[in-house]
Amino acid sequence: MIKKLLYIFVLIFYFTIELFALSGPHADITSSSDTTTDNGETCVYCHTPHGGNSDLSPAPLWNKPTASTTFTMYGATSESTSGTTIANTSTDAVPSGSSMACLSCHDGVSAMNSVINAPGSGNYNALGSYIGTNPPLSTTMPEVAYKSIGLNGDLTDDHPISIEYIPGKASLKPLNEPLTDFFGAVLVSDLLKDGKVQCTSCHDPHETPYNTYLRNGNTGSSLCIGCHDK
Repeated sequence: MIKKLLYIFVLIFYFTIELFALSGPHADITSSSDTTTDNGETCVYCHTPHGGNSDLSPAPLWNKPTASTTFTMYGATSESTSGTTIANTSTDAVPSGSSMACLSCHDGVSAMNSVINAPGSGNYNALGSYIGTNPPLSTTMPEVAYKSIGLNGDLTDDHPISIEYIPGKASLKPLNEPLTDFFGAVLVSDLLKDGKVQCTSCHDPHETPYNTYLRNGNTGSSLCIGCHDK
């Protein structure tokens, strides 16, 4: 009995560590230079235990209002190989899935400290309200350019998101292609959400050993050639 209880305790301890293993810029948001009067919580910037944004349902209990930005998507891609045209693929009309969740903060317009359910009882606002500092924290995140991927709604100069993954197109590898040293993924198919490439295909928002939450380092284009056979 004691051994069984000890085993259960170890499992709980392990999964607790995994659940709260948050590092990098997201973990540092409450200690950044412009959050000196912040409420000191970390998870609340993205998640809430109650009243999450159901419009962004792929993101669990999402606490950000839906971005009001009008996005210009990457567009359509087409390719011919030996005279044969591989199926044309277009990005979705608007960002979808986890990508839309990411852009509810990284659109270059939305404030980092705008949430729909502020800490405490009775603080729900579907349009978003500021926690901690007011006026809002940085919106364009100018100190590091990559943080504002959707600045001014322009996604045409970024890797396509919300786009179907079609093996063979753009030299894309088969879905069952094994990956090497990718964080949180073993096969190419593990990187996709509903068969589509999203922000989370290349980035893990909580923790990776690589910079900017990449799922792999890009020395020798290791990240790129995980999917592209170049």
